Amino acid sequence: MNLDFLLSSVGIRGSFGKTEVTSVTENVKKVKKGSVFVAVKGSCTDGNCFIDEALLKGAVAVITDKAIERENVIAVSDARMILSFLCSAFYSHPQYRMKMIGITGTNGKTTTAEYLRHILSFAGKRCAVIGTLGCRSAEYDSETGYTTPAPEILYKELKKLADNSVEYCIMEVSSQALAQKRVAPIEFALGIFTNIGTDHTDYHGSTEKYVNEKTKLFSLCGKTLINADDAYCQKFEEASSEKALLYSAKGKYADYMAKNIRYTEDGVSYIILKNGMLERISFAGAGDIAVYNTLAAAGAADLLGVDFTVTAEAYKEPVQVKGRLQKVYSSDFTVYVDYAHTPEALLAVLNALNNSKKNRLICVFGCGGERDKSKREKMGAVSSAFADITVLTTDNPRTESPSDITEDILKGIDDKKPVFLEPDRKKAIHLALQKACKGDIVLIAGKGHEEYQLLGGEKIYFSDELTVKEYLGVM
Repeated sequence: MNLDFLLSSVGIRGSFGKTEVTSVTENVKKVKKGSVFVAVKGSCTDGNCFIDEALLKGAVAVITDKAIERENVIAVSDARMILSFLCSAFYSHPQYRMKMIGITGTNGKTTTAEYLRHILSFAGKRCAVIGTLGCRSAEYDSETGYTTPAPEILYKELKKLADNSVEYCIMEVSSQALAQKRVAPIEFALGIFTNIGTDHTDYHGSTEKYVNEKTKLFSLCGKTLINADDAYCQKFEEASSEKALLYSAKGKYADYMAKNIRYTEDGVSYIILKNGMLERISFAGAGDIAVYNTLAAAGAADLLGVDFTVTAEAYKEPVQVKGRLQKVYSSDFTVYVDYAHTPEALLAVLNALNNSKKNRLICVFGCGGERDKSKREKMGAVSSAFADITVLTTDNPRTESPSDITEDILKGIDDKKPVFLEPDRKKAIHLALQKACKGDIVLIAGKGHEEYQLLGGEKIYFSDELTVKEYLGVM
């Protein structure tokens, strides 16, 4: 792509003649001959420190929001914003060739996205999901590394999907992505808000700032669908560019309501009600969290033109989302793996499993190092209150002392409940499985789909699911 043409797409007048662009990147390690390097300040490094290196490696232009007078260096008011729009233009604005659906919230994004993809696919639509589990469609699957990838990855993935005739792209949109303006060039046909819980205050500084970042999605959306039962509902309504539609599972008046909720050994069922229209929904899920996720997906599908009767039929087919209440063993006792890494998510999962247990509930979890410390004691209190046995272990301690993390969690533990400490996650899982008796449920929380641990400065392979299956001999 011609450099002057690319720059003109973001309102920059250039005079580079026939200079061609081979890539747009914020990572100096990825700079090659013909790259446009955008120098952005991150939480750990400042791209402006690598301008010389980028030019030496062959960058044809550098974009910065610093006042630097130098050949081929262009100063702008907002480098992050320009980065996203440059990446979008470099890949020919692929988002405009699909209907884009954005989902934000602390918990439930991945599961809601997968339920919505299932419904749309069942209705004959070509759709894909970009989120925590990567970028995936019926024909394509790739890891992206983040819930919402960096712009140079995001728009490249969107182009692959659009070139593959995907009609609907469902995106999980994180608060960090919104703060960093990664999705600023996208006009979402629909935005969905799930809930707000305890997360990312280490990055944003406070829950209020975290919420404010998440509300930014709704200024980019046409239609919006918001959880009426969440305490922050009004803030998301006010942020919506159009009148927001609401969904509720707690009896509040809303555009989409779940009534007559019933929990059985086989799953959950409820009547979905909209303006006098109703349909019985039944699915193989567990707990209130499953009701919210399926209700949000059903409401979203309706707004995208899929009738409730089709959704009801789609839900008759089981949907297993990797690492989300994933049953990995079932015999005398049952073992689940779940990504729950916030107090609210852990509470929702333990509540759901308590409703189906026949004996005891054993919970294995830890908390991430160098991340929001405020949730550690809360998660300890949740496990202590709802699990019969708690096994504390490591999650991703990073360079923080595992014993310090455990001490924080222990502040919330009721000392009248059995608790075991085992920092080695593999041994902790083995310990929980050894203690499991007939009718027990073992929940291994925090990692879910992840197949690694961050220990010290190393990233090592580790899978909760594989650890269970190897130990129990069910490979």
